[in-house]
Amino acid sequence: MFSLLAISLSLLLQSPFGFVRADVQPFNSYPNDFVDPTYIVAGKFSNATTGAQQSIISWAESISAYGPWSVTDKPFNAPSGDPKDYVSWAPYWWPNCTGVGNTTELTPQQIWVTCPYYQRDGQFNPDRLTVDNIGAFTNLSDAILYNALAYSFQNEPSSSYSQTIAKFVDAWFLNNATGMNPNLNYAQMERGPNGQVGSHTGVLDLKGMAKVVSGILILRQRNCTDWTEALDTQMIAWTNQYINWLETNKLGIDECASLNNHGSFCFNQLTSLKLLVNDVQGSINSSNTYFKGIYQGQINSTGDQPFEATRTHPYHYRNYNLAAMITNARILKYADPTSNPWNLTTKYGATIQDALNMVMTVDPNASDEEYAVAEIFPNIAAVASTYGDPDGKYVAFLQKAFPEYPWDGDFLWDQPLAGNPGSTDAGSNSTTGTTGTKDASGASAVKALTPLTLIVALIFGIGAVLL
Repeated sequence: MFSLLAISLSLLLQSPFGFVRADVQPFNSYPNDFVDPTYIVAGKFSNATTGAQQSIISWAESISAYGPWSVTDKPFNAPSGDPKDYVSWAPYWWPNCTGVGNTTELTPQQIWVTCPYYQRDGQFNPDRLTVDNIGAFTNLSDAILYNALAYSFQNEPSSSYSQTIAKFVDAWFLNNATGMNPNLNYAQMERGPNGQVGSHTGVLDLKGMAKVVSGILILRQRNCTDWTEALDTQMIAWTNQYINWLETNKLGIDECASLNNHGSFCFNQLTSLKLLVNDVQGSINSSNTYFKGIYQGQINSTGDQPFEATRTHPYHYRNYNLAAMITNARILKYADPTSNPWNLTTKYGATIQDALNMVMTVDPNASDEEYAVAEIFPNIAAVASTYGDPDGKYVAFLQKAFPEYPWDGDFLWDQPLAGNPGSTDAGSNSTTGTTGTKDASGASAVKALTPLTLIVALIFGIGAVLL
């Protein structure tokens, strides 16, 4: 029944909007999310989430077959020469070799260090994935989250899913031979003679740390025997070093100061990682820094996001930053249950819900972004599960544009849509958990997805890894 989503990404080479590994089997990669570990460990799931649970198990098993991943698995090392240094290339930067004065054809390696590079916003350099640490980490973060969720369904102290997480964490973070050095000094290098170090935008590459932390916290709270004290101690030590880099290195400082989605995703990392090292107050403080700082300018009085609306792919970027804002709100609510981040307003008086409502009125076809249509679906579910859906417009939008939504993984943790007891929207409909049938504002702009369109949307939309 979930066949539309369970497509084989192995049929594809790569997305023009970021990284989709050609060797990864069917699964969904959300831009980011933080799944409340306490809710998952409680295990009080509605029967309406059965399809979502089955999808998560399938995704966990499919992606895990291609791990473990290591930062050392790349054809070229960082300029440091250390294979354990993370490397990625800025996707929108292109070489101009016209003034180099070479008399013979330059090799790719010569181009990377000799020719000046220039930015073309929204235009992906096709060689950006020659070094694919970014794709490996994206897959790792999804594998950890989905395996943790699959493990939680079993009510056992140990399972193949939790064993997989332990193996993957060791390979990427902790192993002496393959573990990543806790910095991003060479992430999103612009290349050329002056671009042999990373840029602050490279911090975005590890935005999936929020998924990693969510998965590990689930294992902790379940007292999983595969997540040993030794593993936990080592992971905390690694994370403390990385947090120190984020907070003291100019690249990390500049990224968290970015006014757009880069800053939002940077705080996804910082706030979640502080939870991993048991610095709950530090996580709360960092969340407050975000909501009192850059968040204040991110949503205007109309609900639009000015720093995303002017980009070359505005529909995508609005949803992209919205996913990051939602993740920041979820992390703060988990760290401080007495907080109310969902009702925090920007300096224009707008909330996260206002941003979602505005995006729902936007026709992605107006900017030639039909491929990005699926990016809004998890954002709608998150907002509906938090603010409620008294007039049924959110469920109506999903029913019209994505009728297969109850089998999507995030249907599990966006529980009011799944008929969670006590939800403002829990109703008699066994598929949606609500009785609302009104059409959503702007729903006519997004047509129901055909199988082909859904495949394209999932690959070029939800699975995107973007600047």
